[in-house]
Formats: sequence, structure tokens, C-alpha cells
Amino acid sequence: MYRALACLTDEHTPWVVPLAACVCWISCYVALLLEQRVRKGGASAPAWLLAASFSAGAGIWSTHFIGMLGYDPGVVVGYEMATTLLSLLVAVAAALVAFTLLRAAHQGASGAGAVAGLVLGGGIACMHFLGIAGVVLPGRFDWDPALALAATVIGCGLSGAALVVHARGGDARTRVTAATILTAAIAGLHFLAMAAARVIPDPMLANPDLGLARGALAGGIAVMMAVILAFAALALMLDHLRTINAALARQGVALREKTLLLDMTLDSMDQGLIMVDGRGLVQVCNERALTLLDLPRAMMLAGPSYKAVLRHQLQNRERNRTDRSYRDWIERGGLEQAHVHERIRPNGLVLEIRTVPLQDGGFVRTFTDITQRKAAEAEVARLARHDILTGLPNRGLFREYLDARLADVAVRGGTGAVLYLDLDGFKGVNDTLGHQAGDDLLRSVADRLRSAVGDGVVARLGGDEFAVLLGGDRPEAIATAERLIGLFELPLWVGEQRIAVGLSVGIALAPEHGASAECLYRRADLALYRAKAEGRGTYRVFASDMDEEAEERRVLESDLRQALADDALSLHYQPQVDGASGVLVGFEALVRWTHPTRGQIPPSVFVPLAEETGLIIALGDWVLRAACREAATWAPSLKVAVNLSPRQFQKPDLPETVLAVLAQTGLSPDRLELEVTESVIINDMARAISILRRLKGFGVRISMDDFGTGYASLATLQAFPFDKMKIDRSFVAQLGVDPQAAVIVRAVLSLGRSLRMGVVAEGVETAAQRRFLADEACGEMQGYLFGKPRPIGDYAAMLCLPEHAEDIAPRPARLARATA
Repeated sequence: MYRALACLTDEHTPWVVPLAACVCWISCYVALLLEQRVRKGGASAPAWLLAASFSAGAGIWSTHFIGMLGYDPGVVVGYEMATTLLSLLVAVAAALVAFTLLRAAHQGASGAGAVAGLVLGGGIACMHFLGIAGVVLPGRFDWDPALALAATVIGCGLSGAALVVHARGGDARTRVTAATILTAAIAGLHFLAMAAARVIPDPMLANPDLGLARGALAGGIAVMMAVILAFAALALMLDHLRTINAALARQGVALREKTLLLDMTLDSMDQGLIMVDGRGLVQVCNERALTLLDLPRAMMLAGPSYKAVLRHQLQNRERNRTDRSYRDWIERGGLEQAHVHERIRPNGLVLEIRTVPLQDGGFVRTFTDITQRKAAEAEVARLARHDILTGLPNRGLFREYLDARLADVAVRGGTGAVLYLDLDGFKGVNDTLGHQAGDDLLRSVADRLRSAVGDGVVARLGGDEFAVLLGGDRPEAIATAERLIGLFELPLWVGEQRIAVGLSVGIALAPEHGASAECLYRRADLALYRAKAEGRGTYRVFASDMDEEAEERRVLESDLRQALADDALSLHYQPQVDGASGVLVGFEALVRWTHPTRGQIPPSVFVPLAEETGLIIALGDWVLRAACREAATWAPSLKVAVNLSPRQFQKPDLPETVLAVLAQTGLSPDRLELEVTESVIINDMARAISILRRLKGFGVRISMDDFGTGYASLATLQAFPFDKMKIDRSFVAQLGVDPQAAVIVRAVLSLGRSLRMGVVAEGVETAAQRRFLADEACGEMQGYLFGKPRPIGDYAAMLCLPEHAEDIAPRPARLARATA
């Protein structure tokens, strides 16, 4: 070790060592960079192999002789040319073999790197000792075998390590590491080997032939370095070019992918698209545009002008309204805004064409197939003006026709007529056969009306109400009304059902009865109301007294509203007695109205009015609350019966309303009996049954009123377990007169016992009727025989004595005195 240090410090010029190391590192780095290009393959790989081998060999050789130029053995030194050149060839050949082994081995194979490194290390040693052999000096070298061997081992070992590192990676950091290790191998071998050699002067060789001079050797080293640097510059330049080419290739691939994606996007668009440049050439045309415009693909592949596209469309007999419109838009200065219009093609397609100008004078035009949208819009517009069920004009369109007719009458004169039609018996069809049969019936009625009116307009206003607009006078209107009524004298066949309905007609004439649509509507409706009130199945022409009647009804409605607001109504009560003992069991509450100026108004007048106007709900709630409040003051054994209107069952919160009234008044639920008619259930059975079950769940009793007069009483009884059913007064009144009535009453009573339902007989007015019902075990009775509807005060003596079980039926005189 001392000898090696002494050789470096005493026998070498100081600047030589870093210079040699720098030259060695540069040449190693360049060689490894070129070798990486060899391993990438390609047609130029052999040339890059030779360049890498020459760079490595020349670097090793240059490192050695730079060191030799700074070596001072104390004698004059020269160099033999042949041996010196042979050492260069040996270094290049060793590098060639090593790099060839690396190329043949799999990338990253450590074993191949180690073998190649050992080969390269051996070549470095051979080059060194050949270079020493080519030294000419007046003397000879004496070698230290141990140092020489150590130099060779270090050189081979570090070379193997360098190429192992180089074989495992190809990045710049790995290359720098490998070049540094290889530099240490070359430099270590050289300087240890130089330390192993000692010059022994020989006086016999005082003036030997020195061969190559030191200057010539320095020039050769400079040439080697220039070549190495040239290779480095070439490699770096090629790497840079390769990086640029790779980037360009990636950009090209990305551009092709984006172009392909754009083409796929354009071709998958639902819109057709054409882009035309400022020269009028078509630059973009997607598949949808070819389909919508019926353009041949060959034309588009030729890159035609847009005029050629237009000529093709003209040859197909397609009008050029699109581009004429576009040119007009351009002339109006529309280049700065989009232009949209619609176009109908000969094949029926409707296209929405949107044109957006470009800055170079071209434009982008999109074509959207809006055929279905326009058809849908037209259908929506039709449905908005026509009845969905029958296809007839609806109220809105009928109003348009009427306004147009009235305007024509005002300008040109003439007459017109509005007929309001209403089916008689339609509700019964719905109730008995269901809504589907009702809808089928309405369609059949619409067909009959349409065929019978001719030039007139038939419209459906809603429900079973229709209207007809005629252009004739009174005789023509009356003749049409009679003809329409006659259409329904025979039943209609709806599917397999034979259905009989009638027709009522109200007529208003223009300008005789009014010059505005509202006036004619109202007066035709009044005439229809009169026709239905006077027997149905007929017609009525508006008369002035109908206005007076309508005004009277309007005033009566207003007064009824006020009476409800002022709590000006009252309740009368009719007794209900036990059928066997005659003991009072309760009362039925009946509403009465005493008008401040008209006096007593019968329920048959104001109750239907309340039904028509919707006041029946408020009226029913008032009756329920007042009756429960009154009954809460009676003896606990007495009940109160209250009628519920079908309109009240349209309120889903009816059970909650009843429960709230019971809570407010303090009446026990089992003392309240609610009477409902069969129509309540038939109109909407599921809903009505649900409401009735909730009411019965509260403990309230439910009674079917007017049993036997409906359409499907037995089915109704099966659908809901009523507590009672009331025999209609029409059957009781015929007892003793019509034998059939007795049979019906016995059947109802027997049905009640079988279903375990109580039975109440209404309208009992004679002792004979009472005896018959008592003999047949009728549960309860109600009628004038036991008392007329009166204020509850008239029955005050009876309200507190029910525990006496007084039989009031055999002694009507006593009852009369008690109620006087």
C-alpha cells in the first residue's frame, strides 16, 4: 500500500491523476450510453456496438497513456509504436466482446453483466501490460507480483460490478453509477499496476531508440478524446432526437385517437352536422347528416362544395328553401348570431336546421329530426282542444267556434243556436254497470250525435253533458233537438249490453237570447234545467221566466248560506219505538228552515239545492253537531239517528269529523246511528266501505236507509254488515192494499233476522200497519202513528221516563196530549 501511495505522490505529476480520471469517466459514460442503444436493437445496432466498443477501448487506452505522460521514472521514456497501437486494439476488442455478451444476454441478467465485466477487466489488464511493454527507456521494469495481481483483481472485480449495475437499469442515474465504478476499475488497475513496476536503469542502454515521442502520444490521446467526444455528442443528439420523435409519435397516436374518438362521437350524434369553410367546401359531414339529407357517401369522400350538396338535393326534387333562407339571413346582417328554422322534407321528415356562422365566412349547420316532437306537439295541442274519451271538441274549442260564430253574426247578420244536452239515466248506468260501461256508452252517444248534427259542431263539456252549435234559426234548432232526442228512443248496444238512456235539451238562440258566449251558455243551461225538471226526455227553449227562476234559486242559495252562517236552521225530531212493546228508543233528526220572509221552506226544496251547490257538506256537519249536542241531554237509553249525504262521503276525513263531534258534545258513540243510502256505497264501494268500517270501529251504528228502492241492495248488504236497515215507506203504505207489499215486507224482515240485522219500518201511520209489523216481529217502527217531526221540546215529557217502558203505541191520545 505504501508503494502505491508513493508511486502516486512521488512518481506522477499531480495534475495527471484527476485529468486521467475525468477522461476515463467521460469515455466510460459515453460507452455505456452507446451500449444502451445497442441493446435496444434495430438495424443500426452493430454500428452502435462498434462505436461503444471504440469509446470504451479508447477511453481505457487514453486513461493509461495520460497516466504514463505524467509518470516520471527518473529516466527518459519513449513508446514503441506497434506495441502501443496493439494495446489500443486489445482494449477495443475486449470492450467489443464484453458489450456483445451484454447484448446477447436478457436485460437485467446479473450473471451476464458479471461475465462481461470480467472480460472487460481482463482486457483492461492486457492493455495496461501491453502498454508497459511498449515503453522504451534506458533500463528495464522490475515487477512486484503481489501488487500486479492486486491491480488485476481490483480491475476485473470493479469492471464486473460496473457492468452488473449497468445491465440492471437504463436510466441516467444508473448509468452515472456504472460509469463511476468502471472509472474506479480502470484507474485503480492502472495506478496499482504502475506501483507494482520499478524501473531499473541499464548503462548499456544509455541512448536507446525512443520510438514515439511524448508529444506524438499526447496528440494521439487528444485524437482519441475528440473521437470519444464526437461519439458522445452524436449519442446525445440522437437521444434528443429519439425523445422528440417519441414525443411526436405519442402526440401522433394521441391525435389519431382523438380524431377517431371525434369521428365516433360525430357519427353517433343524433344530429346531422355539416361544417363548410369560407371557400364553400364541406370539411365535416357525419353519418347522421348523410342519412337525414339522403346524401351518397361517395360524394362526401370527394370533399365537395356545399353547392354540390344543394344541387344533389335539387336533383332529388327537394326545394332549396333552406339556403335561400340562409342567404336572406346573411343579407340582413345575421353573421353574428345563430339562425334556426324548420324544414319539411319530401319524405315527411321535419328537420330543425340551426346555422352558426364562422369567422372565416363558413358556417356550421346542424340538422335535427324533430318529426316525433312535432307530432307529439300536434297531439298535445289536439288533446288540449278535444275530449280524450270521445274525440269531440272540448269546452275550450267549442268556445272558440262559438266566438267565431257570434263575431260573424255581429258583422254579417244571421242567427245561431247553442244546444245543451244531458243524458237521462247515465248515473244509473255508472252505478250498476261500472265506469267502463259508462265510458263505452259516452263514446256511442258521441258517435250518434256526430252523425246526426251534420254541419254543426258537437262538443263534450264534461261528464254526460254535451253541446251543439248550429248556424240556423229557431225552427232549425228545434228540429235538430227533436231529431237528437229521437235518436235515444231506442236503446243503445254497448258491447253485449243493451242500455236505455234518454236525452234532455236546452236551447239558446243568438242574437235573440244574447250576443256573448257567457250569456248563451247560461241561458242554454237554464233551458236544460227546465227540460229536466219538467219530465226529462224533452227540450226547452230559453224563456225570460227562466232567468227569474234562476235568480230566485241564486237568492235562495245565498239565503241558505247566510242561514248556515247565522245558525238559523233548526232540527225536528220524529220518534222511533220498539216494534213489540212500543217503548220509545230514540229519534230521527230532520233539518228545517224557517226563512225570515218566506216562512217555512220544505226540505224537498232546499236540500236538493244544497246538493247541487255543495252546501250539503256544511249542512250535514251542522245537523250532525246539533243533533249530537241535543241527544247528549237525553236519557242514556235514547239514541239519535242522523242522515248522511253521499257528498259527505267524498270527504276522506269524515270518520275524524264524526269522532270530533262526539268528543265535543259528549255523546256516547253507541247512541249515534248514521243512516246512509245505497248510492253512497255503489258510487265508490271500496272507499265507502273503508269509511263505514272506521265509523263502526268507533262504536257508531250504521243503518241502510230506504232499503229495497236501490239497484243492488243484496250485494250492498253482503259488502258491509249494517246494524239496521230501514224498510222504505212506499212498501209500508201499501200494507193492507197490495198483497205484494206484504210479501216484500215479510221477505225483508226475514232477511234481517237471517243476517242478524235490526229492521226499522218507516211511514207507519195506521194501527193496522203497526199490528201487521208487530205480528211479523219488526224490530222498530217510525211514522205519524207515533209522532210527526216536531221540535224536541214537544217531546220533553217523554225524554226522562224511558225506564217506565211506557207503551205509547196503543194510546195515541195520550201521546197527542204529551206532545201538544
